[in-house]
Amino acid sequence: MMKSIKHILVVMDPMTDQQVALLRAVNIAKKTSATIELFLVAYHRQLVSHWSFDKEQIAASQKEYLATKFRWLETYLIGVVEQGLTVKLDACWHKDVAAAVLKKIKSCNTDLVVKSTHQHTSINKVLFNPSDWRLLQHCQVPLLLAKESTGLSYRTIMAAVDPVKNNDKPQGLDSAILDATIGLVALFEASVHVCHCYQSLGLTLWQSMSSVDMDQSVADSNFENYQQGMQKHHQKLFNALLDDYDFNKASTHLIDGLVEYQLSKFVDKYQVDLLIMGMGDTINFVGNTVEKILDNVHCDILSVRVES
Repeated sequence: MMKSIKHILVVMDPMTDQQVALLRAVNIAKKTSATIELFLVAYHRQLVSHWSFDKEQIAASQKEYLATKFRWLETYLIGVVEQGLTVKLDACWHKDVAAAVLKKIKSCNTDLVVKSTHQHTSINKVLFNPSDWRLLQHCQVPLLLAKESTGLSYRTIMAAVDPVKNNDKPQGLDSAILDATIGLVALFEASVHVCHCYQSLGLTLWQSMSSVDMDQSVADSNFENYQQGMQKHHQKLFNALLDDYDFNKASTHLIDGLVEYQLSKFVDKYQVDLLIMGMGDTINFVGNTVEKILDNVHCDILSVRVES
């Protein structure tokens, strides 16, 4: 998947001169010979209406404002060209960044979207803005969210998979995650980890339930046997998913625990630079486990989707 990338769309951040997304895109483009397109979404609410301006004056002001932003965009041109890469520029006037990006994707053959996210200095966590969440939920091509805390190159890449089948999950999503992981590991000559994190019932909850809707092999009157049965059940599913791949056993990890806690802890433990996850159309991010994971993981995140 990653070696077939021919066009990378970089969502530029007009609020800073440090374009982390562009650095990531250049690094990938140098390895794939992809074309980079710098895309800027510009908007200023004071230029939407003003008591002393008529419609023509407002339109002219918006046009001039967009032109100044385009000139700012051009300042990044030389640095990319000097890397021996092909680069294009585009800017549009739009209030909604996510809507503008999604519209842009439909109008060009984009293979990868790269956008930066920011660390919140006061609470030491990443706060995704509404545009990030909407892109995660609706972007139909791989979306790379880049963070300043990640190094320039990817040394350790981790795939987070969930082989448990359910009606909300698109078929082939885990395979798409693993394929993307293999491609990036090859490009960056990185080490790899594959993780499946599941959460079994705690003792109190287990005791309060008279029956559990699961495979009979894991239903037992003894709590320890239940835990062992759950582990065997998920290990079987995990092994079946990995059967067609050549991952070293030491690089595959089955973890029992609260997903948002265990996954972020695992990322820190192994100094993961890039976490690759799958997204489905039915995921409601706000208040969801996915939101808690992404807000607490201190590395770049690649969101992968498949057609449902």
